[in-house]
Amino acid sequence: MKTLTRRLNDARRKIREEIERLAKEIGDTCIIVALLGAGGRGIEERRLIKLYLEKMNIITLIPEDDIPEELSPSLLEEAILTKSDIDLIFVNVESWGTATEFAQFHDKREIAYKLRVLVPAEYHPIYGREGGYLTDLYLTHLTLYGHVYAYGNGERFPKPEKIILTIAKRFKELKALGKI
Repeated sequence: MKTLTRRLNDARRKIREEIERLAKEIGDTCIIVALLGAGGRGIEERRLIKLYLEKMNIITLIPEDDIPEELSPSLLEEAILTKSDIDLIFVNVESWGTATEFAQFHDKREIAYKLRVLVPAEYHPIYGREGGYLTDLYLTHLTLYGHVYAYGNGERFPKPEKIILTIAKRFKELKALGKI
């Protein structure tokens, strides 16, 4: 009986040690996320999301805060997103500027696969009722890359921050476990 009890305790201890090792591995893993979106209230929301991400040890880039004003954001953003170690790019299409960014980056494969596009539910190509050129482009991106997320006020569809935090956290876990 003692042998069985000892083996069970050893198995439990090994499992706990492995869980602790994996938790440390996840905690030590670095990912870099970029948050693109509208200015004004949109940038304040992104700054708040950045605080939450950085509490999870996720490095977060907000171009308006991180690119010096004297440099051209339309040129530097593309260069940074193309050539850097950024893992995920969340773009909340809530203005003409972010619609332009999305359309620009959608056609660049080295950026497009990193894009996680957040759109109001009414413009989502599957869930929404609105049509138009931009909704059609969302459908193309969804078909090619599978990353177009409908958001709302938190009732039927989650708020953008929930989508971003959930996906970034899971991406970090997958990277730590060697699945990405």
